[in-house]
Amino acid sequence: MVSLLAPCRAADPARLPLTFESIESLGSDSQSILSLLQDRQGYLWVGTIEGGLFRFDGRRAVRYLNDPANPASLPAGRIATMHADAQGRIWIGTDDGLARYEPASNSFIRFRPDSTQRNARIVRRIIGDGAHGLWLGTWGGLQHFDIASGQFLMYQADPARADALPYNDVNAVALDAAGGLWASTWPGGVSYLAPGARGFVNYRLDSAAQPDPKLNDVRAMHYDATGRFWLGTDAGVVVWQSGTPWSERRRLPGIKGRVNGIDDDREGNVWISTRTEGLLRWSSDLRQMQAYNHRAEDSHSLPSNAINTTMADRHGTLWVGSFTNGVSRANLGNYGLERIIPRDIAPDSFPSSNFVRSLAAAPDGQVWLGVDDGLVLFDPNAKRIVQRYAADANRPGTLNHNSVYSLYQQAGGPLWVGTSKGLNRLDHPGGPFASVRFATPADNFVNTIAPGRGSVLWLGTGASLMRYDPASGGVRRYVHDQDDPASRSVSEASAVLEDAQGRVWVGDFFRGAGLDMMQGDDGRFQHFRHDPAAPRSISSDKITCIYEDLYGTIWIGTARGLNRMTPGRDGLPGFHRYTAPGDPGDILIESIESDQAGFLWISTVRGLSRLDPSSGKFTHYSADDGLTDGLYQSSSARASDGKLYFGGTTGITAVYPELPLRAPTAPQAAISDIRIYDKSLSLGRRPEGVLLDGAVTAPRALTIPWNAAVLTLEFAALHYAAPKRNTYAYMLEGFDNDWMQADASQPLATYTNLYPGNYRFRLRATSNKGLSSEELVLPIIVTPPFWQTWWFRTGTVLLVMLMVVTAYRLRVRALTLRARRLEALVALRTQELQESNSKLTALSATDALTGLANRRRFDETLAREWARAQRSGEPLALAMIDVDSFKLYNDKYGHQAGDACLREVARVIQAAVHRATDLAARYGGEEFAFIAPINSSAQAAHMAETIRADLQTLALPHELSAAGCVTVSIGVASMTPTERQSAELLVRAADQALYSAKEQGRNRVMQAKQAPPQRTEDITA
Repeated sequence: MVSLLAPCRAADPARLPLTFESIESLGSDSQSILSLLQDRQGYLWVGTIEGGLFRFDGRRAVRYLNDPANPASLPAGRIATMHADAQGRIWIGTDDGLARYEPASNSFIRFRPDSTQRNARIVRRIIGDGAHGLWLGTWGGLQHFDIASGQFLMYQADPARADALPYNDVNAVALDAAGGLWASTWPGGVSYLAPGARGFVNYRLDSAAQPDPKLNDVRAMHYDATGRFWLGTDAGVVVWQSGTPWSERRRLPGIKGRVNGIDDDREGNVWISTRTEGLLRWSSDLRQMQAYNHRAEDSHSLPSNAINTTMADRHGTLWVGSFTNGVSRANLGNYGLERIIPRDIAPDSFPSSNFVRSLAAAPDGQVWLGVDDGLVLFDPNAKRIVQRYAADANRPGTLNHNSVYSLYQQAGGPLWVGTSKGLNRLDHPGGPFASVRFATPADNFVNTIAPGRGSVLWLGTGASLMRYDPASGGVRRYVHDQDDPASRSVSEASAVLEDAQGRVWVGDFFRGAGLDMMQGDDGRFQHFRHDPAAPRSISSDKITCIYEDLYGTIWIGTARGLNRMTPGRDGLPGFHRYTAPGDPGDILIESIESDQAGFLWISTVRGLSRLDPSSGKFTHYSADDGLTDGLYQSSSARASDGKLYFGGTTGITAVYPELPLRAPTAPQAAISDIRIYDKSLSLGRRPEGVLLDGAVTAPRALTIPWNAAVLTLEFAALHYAAPKRNTYAYMLEGFDNDWMQADASQPLATYTNLYPGNYRFRLRATSNKGLSSEELVLPIIVTPPFWQTWWFRTGTVLLVMLMVVTAYRLRVRALTLRARRLEALVALRTQELQESNSKLTALSATDALTGLANRRRFDETLAREWARAQRSGEPLALAMIDVDSFKLYNDKYGHQAGDACLREVARVIQAAVHRATDLAARYGGEEFAFIAPINSSAQAAHMAETIRADLQTLALPHELSAAGCVTVSIGVASMTPTERQSAELLVRAADQALYSAKEQGRNRVMQAKQAPPQRTEDITA
């Protein structure tokens, strides 16, 4: 046992970093977490101390609380434990008994023991019994619950029996491989109930020679896959190997405080939640303990050191429930990436910030860091500062300035340091600096340093590209000469490379004049610039970095993407851009490095991307995967031991290629909510005609009536490694012609006015690593109104056929001769009449100035829609729109400007009134109107407000208007007409609302007040 648990040396890096992200969806009143569970479908359930229960889908959390008036709600607000049984049912332990969640009704069934003792209902732990029941640890004893019968069997302390529980306060329970039960009681240690036994065997964790009550206060128990029994106490962790004598149990060193929880992940690592010492992990492969704590300098560290529970989900995400800071998550697959926060390691060495502006490899796996406060020699493996260098004007041999912009460690030679005051040379770490100054002041701003043949250095400065010979001190400058087309494009240089063929590549980010290339050192440059019409041109003239990989390929980073130099058939360089789906895209490239296996690592404004040259496939990483935020331009290095380091504004990202990232898993697509008219089907009584097969979060089929005009489906990927980067593709077969796309910010699909018929909603979810879920399919049936049913239509057709046949037989002889004579003439006259009517209809129904419907068509449409609304009993909305102060506008700007203004107003109205059944019209002069069938006053007011706001956004000048621009006032009314009402009533209501809008200051939308129906004259009488 000692050899199994004693920490041993592991391959560097010994530390396995994690990035913690807090979950903000639970609210400020629910930050104390007691229990976590992932259900069979993939949803995360979170139990809090007094804030109730939450179901989380990666974006949205649904909250469940105790409602004293609702027996189907949670029994209490404190959720200490949860358990999913073999059938996927969720059991919840509260301070007032046991409950089971019912997905179909989105409610709970309560279970209570017969005992009158209040403590017997305080459930602290639930586990399965290995068969068809549950074991419950309560503060009123141990209970076995038979799921089939609903009966409880109580095990309680009995001073008269040596084989009874010693105390009734049961804090933890665990089942061994044989089916035997362990129960911990306070302060009685642990008790074991063998399979089939009626009595317990009691064990103490302390010894008679060294009694320790805290060691007997066991708060957590867990069996790992190897048969080790982990016991978390009020004084650390005790481990015992099953099958060995109890006396061989061992106490883990280094853990002294209370342990609240113990769990393991799918890799066999054991996670230990402590009250004050943060989160501990026993690594099964490295055989060592690692602590995760809150660190003020690291926003992605553990949010709190007070941890209650952990849970590793099926996709490799670790969930951590804290006592004060809610829930956080960490991706367990990020072993190959680590954040290094300088001020977290040595705050005195980094007084200003964590900004690492430049890096260079040093011997023995160490790295040089150029920071705001000078130069640092850093040992990443030991996480320590080896030496720090700072400028001091009063001490010769120090840096000439603390702002270090570029670094180059010459192989077997000195370190070269570029600052804003020139070049520095350091021959060995303990020696003095030699400062090199140049005649041109701007040349002393050394942006970049690159090696050249013959031990020369290429310097990119604020005034030139310089070839510097350290041996002789000779300098040759390459600058722009407007009279020499073969000179530099610009004088400044921020990126330079001499490749294996002796070509010198140079570019500048700040001036953005493209890429220059010189063969040898003759001073004649070829120029490569971005040309939108040339696909093989470079993607941007702003050059950020230039890199030659292990295979001699030249890579160029720009402000708009990554480029690979590819010689053309004519031998001239061309460039392949990486902007296709899955590539880094049209973004700023910061730096480029390659590991010893030849993989290319590219830092960007979005994070880090790895390119496999053999397949051309990219893998992208962000802060969710363990990166520091804000990676910086040309700040990277490959250390002598093969590790990669990328600097940025918040520290360093380390890449450990020898620790490959775990293979990502595909997400699991799920429908998380279904809403009709924006009301969830999980809340209250469902609308008439709506039938759902299955739960709202796991539907198998959905039926809705024809008049359920707005259907919304919300969905989730149930993959939590980086939920904000999940994406979705969906299609409603029978409606959508192609796949629609959605991202994590709006994962929903809304459909309005679906025609009756059968549809299939298809959904795919894609994770941040590009893996897609299996396709989810939900059959949807939209039932028709009775007059569209097959039996109604069949009966109608048969009746019409019978009438037609009867009439035909009675009149066929009399009509045949006449029909033949008139047939040709009728056809000709009919065609002419139709053509004339079509022309007249088009001319008479359209307003010539605005292109909207004219007053005539408005009146006809209103009458028709009013009659339809009377028959169907549906609302009809009308809005009257008036251009504010239009007479003043005409007087000020003239009638031609007035006509142009009316056309702009009409365009805005037409853009907002876009349903096929809606009509926008010019009512007269500067007045307009729109008709919106099947719309309430509020819905029509929303359309009107869109028109008003869009017009005001256009800001058409109107100096004589109070708003300074052209505005409109709108009156809105909506009615469900009765048989004896006329449309004039609706017009008057909308006109009155328009008058109110004018009276209250213009540039606003007013809704007509609801009034009792008015009597109207029956014009048919």
